Amino acid sequence: MHPDVMKHKASLWEGEFGQSRHITDVYWEGDISQPELREVADQISPDWQTIDLELDPAHPRHGQVFRLQKSSLEASDDASFELLLETEEELGGQYVWVHCCQHVYDPLGELEDDSGRTYRQVFNTMMFCMEFTSFEDIAAQCDAHFGKKKWDEYELYLDDDLPVPTATYT
Repeated sequence: MHPDVMKHKASLWEGEFGQSRHITDVYWEGDISQPELREVADQISPDWQTIDLELDPAHPRHGQVFRLQKSSLEASDDASFELLLETEEELGGQYVWVHCCQHVYDPLGELEDDSGRTYRQVFNTMMFCMEFTSFEDIAAQCDAHFGKKKWDEYELYLDDDLPVPTATYT
């Protein structure tokens, strides 16, 4: 199916995640950017807090959960989005090493998520190398290597950033 005729759905929710009230569903055909989706949500209800996205069943990423939260989409996020695009452009065509990790929720963990839960990071020992095209493609490769929902974040390294190997086995 051509991407322009795919029908996607966004569900608008009011209140804290997990304790929220459904406002309405919005449908559209083709692609929509995050700022455009926020603008549509603001026109429907200024009270929305979360948008859950469902892609058309024919879309290759159908079944994955995409969630936008209003609290994390402040005006400064527009600058962050621009920085993200600039970074993608700078890295385009370069080879990067990808190291994925999983968050393990642990009351003694050294890190804290947005909800205040503490966790620790467990890095997968296998790294892989690929030509950088986009952060979305990196995520798709992490899914392919480690399985969907088996990793939470990744780190990228250029060859220059990796330490010199202490030994080589042939």
